[in-house]
Amino acid sequence: MLHRLLPLLLIAVVSTFLTLNFQTIRRDISYKLGISGDTTTSCCTLDQVLSATGDFDESAQTAIFNGRQISYPKTSLAYGFLQSISRSSEQGQVLGTTNAQGEEKWIEISLDEQKVRAWEGNRIVIEFPISSGKWAPTPKGTYHIWYKTRNQAMSGGSKDLGTYYYLPNVPHNMFFYQGYALHGAYWHNNFGSPMSHGCVNAPLNYAGQIFDWAGPVVPPGQNVVRATADNPGTRVYVH
Repeated sequence: MLHRLLPLLLIAVVSTFLTLNFQTIRRDISYKLGISGDTTTSCCTLDQVLSATGDFDESAQTAIFNGRQISYPKTSLAYGFLQSISRSSEQGQVLGTTNAQGEEKWIEISLDEQKVRAWEGNRIVIEFPISSGKWAPTPKGTYHIWYKTRNQAMSGGSKDLGTYYYLPNVPHNMFFYQGYALHGAYWHNNFGSPMSHGCVNAPLNYAGQIFDWAGPVVPPGQNVVRATADNPGTRVYVH
């Protein structure tokens, strides 16, 4: 009798699994086939980057990730912002693309390893896990940081597929190609696995550290900077 019920039980289990995971399955298939309808390919458009003040938005009260409201650490982010300004004032106007020995400072982003390494010449000085593009790829190539903002509001994704996000006060943004940035992430702790729409998410403490280390240097009293010949951007190699 039991063996006759097994097929029915199996069908019930499979049906229940598919019902409970329909959204996830539908989302994954849609993105893999390129039919999701989600046009988000990075955190920001060029206009959004260039119009950002880099200031901390005190009015922001909520954050949303993957269609759900999440814990938004406003107080700690505000404190980190003040600390970042303080460090900038202390370090002065020092170019950020070479060290004291004249060795090049450059950033390696390994998509296969999901790691960032900051190099000075042939020596690693900072290394940490990251989360690169999952719903849209992180572009490979050699770039230079062309713009930095201390804070940036980011939004995008698909509400229908459960990938919508609205994230105020994203800290320590280093734009290396158009609207693609290496930046801090407070909305997940799954570093080591792809999670984004193309940008490179980093743990908050490491994002702040490499932001101060890399060029262009944000002048004291300012919250944004664009790379120039006199204040160049650090080279970024994505592979």
